[in-house]
Amino acid sequence: MRWFLLFIILGSLLSCGYQLEGRPPQFSPAWKSIYVPVWKNPTADIQFGEIMSEALRERIELAGDLRLVNDAEEADLILEGELLSVWVGGLSYNVYTQTLERRVSVRAKARLVERKTGRVIWQNDHIYRYEDYPVVQEVKTEEVDPGREVALEKISKDLAEIIYHQIISSF
Repeated sequence: MRWFLLFIILGSLLSCGYQLEGRPPQFSPAWKSIYVPVWKNPTADIQFGEIMSEALRERIELAGDLRLVNDAEEADLILEGELLSVWVGGLSYNVYTQTLERRVSVRAKARLVERKTGRVIWQNDHIYRYEDYPVVQEVKTEEVDPGREVALEKISKDLAEIIYHQIISSF
């Protein structure tokens, strides 16, 4: 009976498409290193391009299937991106002029390029993420909107996770 149960469980795990994280089998063995430049950022949030590329570097490093390099010329792959917009708007109000909650929305695009050939391996021109946050009424720091910074940090980590998994699942 135990063998039968073990067989059923093992069969279920193998049939559902579950696999351990890591290099996909169709990922070229020639791709060993990746370069992630600072994202292009024409928005008013001037540091968000750096924050976004750093979040991607951390996610790639966590996976461990590619070596991060600091120079594009040393890389087999280049993961580049561009922020299209960063928008903040009010969600709820106490009175007409007092905002209680805001939403920050980010639109971006990214692509993975094989450096030697220039071939685009993966691309997504419609990346979107938002985060809602409470507005701090009595600001005790020099930051104008501290909740916004926290929300942008969360968005960068979420987008890095989404982009990484989209790339891996495309193979």
